[in-house]
Amino acid sequence: MRRRPRRRYPLAVRALPLERIVTNLRKDWIALLETSYDLDRTTQAWLEALVECAVPLVDRPGAPISLFTFKVTPTTHKVLDVAVNGPPIIADATRATNSAASQAELDVLYRGGFVGGTLSEVIFANFPGTREKFLESTGGQVCDVFGWCGHTGRDLGIMLNASLLAEETTTPAESRRWSRIVAHMAAGLRLRQNLEQWSLDHERVEAIFDGGGKLQDARDKARSDTARTRLQGAVRAMDRARTASGRADADTSLGEWEALVSGRWSLVDRFDSDGKRFVVAVRNDPAHPDPRGLTERERQIAEFLGLGHTTKQIAYRLGLSPSSVDNAIAAAQDKLGLPSRVQLGAFFSPAGLRAKLAEVAVAGEQLLVGSHPLVRAEAMEVLSEAERHVAALIVGGSTNAHIARIRESSDRTVANQVQSIFAKLGVRSRLELAARLQSAADEGLAPGPPASPGSDGPPSSI
Repeated sequence: MRRRPRRRYPLAVRALPLERIVTNLRKDWIALLETSYDLDRTTQAWLEALVECAVPLVDRPGAPISLFTFKVTPTTHKVLDVAVNGPPIIADATRATNSAASQAELDVLYRGGFVGGTLSEVIFANFPGTREKFLESTGGQVCDVFGWCGHTGRDLGIMLNASLLAEETTTPAESRRWSRIVAHMAAGLRLRQNLEQWSLDHERVEAIFDGGGKLQDARDKARSDTARTRLQGAVRAMDRARTASGRADADTSLGEWEALVSGRWSLVDRFDSDGKRFVVAVRNDPAHPDPRGLTERERQIAEFLGLGHTTKQIAYRLGLSPSSVDNAIAAAQDKLGLPSRVQLGAFFSPAGLRAKLAEVAVAGEQLLVGSHPLVRAEAMEVLSEAERHVAALIVGGSTNAHIARIRESSDRTVANQVQSIFAKLGVRSRLELAARLQSAADEGLAPGPPASPGSDGPPSSI
């Protein structure tokens, strides 16, 4: 793996001049989590506080950093609020580069399961010509962008970007930490959606603990013994993370402080007029229309699966065990009559059938109705005949071993064919393949490798 350069960033970048450098170099991963759940600031002030905490953790001194919220649908993407550690031109550039990005790039960054990495890893490597256009747009002063994306599980998300002097690859430690951080940021953003007015009397406040972790009040699902035990354990884990030893061992603390407890609650500090601290469990689970009788948990997990998240990523974001996630996926497949995890992910992908259903009321029942085309033959014209057969079997949920048995070939041959299919169609996983073919069927287009962005601008900031 290429070692990250340790050069300091210039005080000015030709395309993004900096007027100041943040000098607070105190690294505190837990402070970033604490700020994620700060509900007493406006959204703009909240983003600015997150940026201030994030700058020393990104560990690129002087690098322009932006943090922005966005709204994404199957066909639209819009940057909402932006905070930067520098002049307003950085925020303007963030909006401009996202507006200029091609639909294919936006699909990769916002609809295809991207959690974090650099432009060189996820865009330059897959979109011919984007590296050159990016370097031209920055005058060669910014060569890459380091970014992390968190989805709320509905239509909003949050993205952190940092400009880089040279092309880089993310380290395993960065991936581990930042993927957890953006899960908390997204939970904090969803909390802001769910709580228009923040008070202890809000209907979403379901449990209150004192500063020592003792339960003071509980309602609804927080009243059960199991829920109370689970919440008390989460409060104690959060408090351990906030000690000096907890802050010193960031990896352990980030692993124990869940982005959501039991798929339902976020923990938020609340102080009364006398300064007495309480920890409040607020219901903060993503809510979705109900397709064909899925439970709330199955819907939540299926939505994240459709975004391309893995079992472990979903488990952390929802505060569940990996086995619970897998069981819910299996149950959703059964209820929807889908034979594979791949097809379930394709169904719930931003370009999939789930996004195209209309919710209607019939005889007092809420139903989802719609129609959807099958994959067109021309969608796979770039593939050989053998690869088309393999691709069809992949979308149908077959494993490599099963495909090898059906085609009477070796596992190695099938593995090579799968990699060739991925390369020709510009995808990185089976879920992405199913979603890409489904999207192509909707538009009547062959998916092919992602097209280069138009000449109207550089590739998106991540």
